Amino acid sequence: MKPFNTDLVPTSAIPVYDLVEACKKGDQKAQLQIYKLYYKVMYNICLYVVSDPAKAEEIMQESFLIAFEEIQSCQDNRCFVPWLQGIIEKNLFLNYGEFGFMM
Repeated sequence: MKPFNTDLVPTSAIPVYDLVEACKKGDQKAQLQIYKLYYKVMYNICLYVVSDPAKAEEIMQESFLIAFEEIQSCQDNRCFVPWLQGIIEKNLFLNYGEFGFMM
C-alpha cells in the first residue's frame, strides 16, 4: 500500500474561514494564501476532466478569479472549499459537458 501523499493536503496556520472573511474585506494577501492552499487540488480536478495541462490551468485560474470576484456570495465561510469546487465544476461543465467530453 502506498503511503498517503501529504503534499496534497492543504495546511495553514490561519483557519480557512478566517481567510475567507479577510477576502470578503478585500485582503489580497488572504486571496493569495487561499490560492496557494488549494490550487494544486483544484488543478488536479480540472486536469482529470480535460486531460490537457494548459486547459486545466486556464479553467482553474478562471475559476479562482470568479471565486474571488463573487466571494460575497459564499454564505458560510466554513463551506468555501465545496463552494469553490462547485465553481470549478460549473466551468468544466460549460467547457466540456457533463462527463468531461468536448461539447
